[in-house]
Amino acid sequence: MIRIRSILILLALAPLGVSWLSVDVYRPLLIELGSALGIIGFSTLLIAFVVSGRTRWITKIINIDDSMRVHRALGVTALVTAFAHPFFFTGSLSGGDRPWDPTRALTITTDFGAMASGILAFALLPSFVLLARWHSSLEYRYETWRWIHAIGGCVLVGLVLHHTLTAGRYGEQETVALLWISGSILALLSIIDSRLIRGWIKYLNPWTVTQIEQVTPKQWVITVSPDNHKPLQYKAGQFVWLTIQSNPYSMEEHPFSISSAPASGPNLTFLVKELGDFTQNLNQINVGQRAYINGPYGHLRIDDRNEPGIVMIAGGVGIAPMLGFIRELRHTNDSRPIHLIYGNRNESQIAFKEELDPIDPTYVVAEPSTNWKGLTGCIDQTVLQTDLSEEQLKAWLFVLCGPPAMLEGVEGYLRDRGVPQSRILSERFNFG
Repeated sequence: MIRIRSILILLALAPLGVSWLSVDVYRPLLIELGSALGIIGFSTLLIAFVVSGRTRWITKIINIDDSMRVHRALGVTALVTAFAHPFFFTGSLSGGDRPWDPTRALTITTDFGAMASGILAFALLPSFVLLARWHSSLEYRYETWRWIHAIGGCVLVGLVLHHTLTAGRYGEQETVALLWISGSILALLSIIDSRLIRGWIKYLNPWTVTQIEQVTPKQWVITVSPDNHKPLQYKAGQFVWLTIQSNPYSMEEHPFSISSAPASGPNLTFLVKELGDFTQNLNQINVGQRAYINGPYGHLRIDDRNEPGIVMIAGGVGIAPMLGFIRELRHTNDSRPIHLIYGNRNESQIAFKEELDPIDPTYVVAEPSTNWKGLTGCIDQTVLQTDLSEEQLKAWLFVLCGPPAMLEGVEGYLRDRGVPQSRILSERFNFG
């Protein structure tokens, strides 16, 4: 992750370096600082779009959870730098032609056409970033926000590009202008790829719902089968974006871990919990309905690991990828020992208990009934101290999936006990 951050910082600063090399005369320090902030703001904005597009070659390099955290950090950086940059232009202002100052060493433009796009972007960017960070607290559908984010992003890139090429001193340089145009095209292509091209690919490779079953009061199993096309090539623990009851171009797609095993056949199985707009209507899904898949994604994989044993720690529906691991290990006759710690609010929410019981898991229930005889509370330091052995802490692989608070607590405990990050795999599914 440190290497990725270094590369992103270099990419964000590259346009600034090219800009400075394109001229011989420099303006006063504050004006140059204002230009530098604007350039960094635009470059980080473009990188943020490319990083967020679920581009395959990017997700192979960086975990998709990390890519979304980087996307948010870049968005905030773009907001701060771009919003601050006009306040540093304290030098003389001039509209129209400036034959007496061809390098703009002393002036900046006040031409309305050049400034209008910058003013609009200046007003739009804060609301764009703030809406992205706090959209979940607003009362509209997730899909509505995704459309706003995609369309608003295209408009924002267009406005900033126009302002940069017409009002910016460096944007008038041919090499710099070509760099900005190329970067903007790449950012827009990432949006087109994620919204249109992938929709076409999904249209050509449809799936059908072949089973829908309620397995706990709020959890359902959905099984889909490929319609006359090659099965999905995936690894146990990965996830896909699933669309049901809609067209392949719809924004209504949701990330779900695959709970079936790659070795079990072409069908994909998902354990889904009733939570949001889509999952509250699971009882309306019928066998025979068309479905669409975008994936696979995710670095929660154990197929290339050689640790002597695996500890799986799951909270709630976080058991889904663990089911995929357990089933794949069974299908492939992998003899490594497994220790599962599985937490739920109450015992009625324990999914696939009959399938899990043979591996002797540790069940943890927060609100037990009077008949419950297992551990109570949440998966915290007390549970981990009691349940994990020194041998497991010393050499085994740890795979985690569940609520963010649980993941942070478990990861913190494991690091305190000397488990290196290289032996801790987790996925948060925080893409909003």
